[in-house]
Amino acid sequence: MSAENDRAFHLERAEHCRKMAEEAGDLAVRHLHEQLAQFHEAEARRSAAEMATDQDLI
Repeated sequence: MSAENDRAFHLERAEHCRKMAEEAGDLAVRHLHEQLAQFHEAEARRSAAEMATDQDLI
């Protein structure tokens, strides 16, 4: 998966996790979904950094 596709995937998953967190009735489940959203956001940032590094190498 390219860095751009990877970034898009993680941003989409983060959005989905946030939606699931909002819909969760159980606080523990809400917290878990929020943590997953944060993970996916961090992965999206990492992918963006990889894209920037790749551009610097060209």
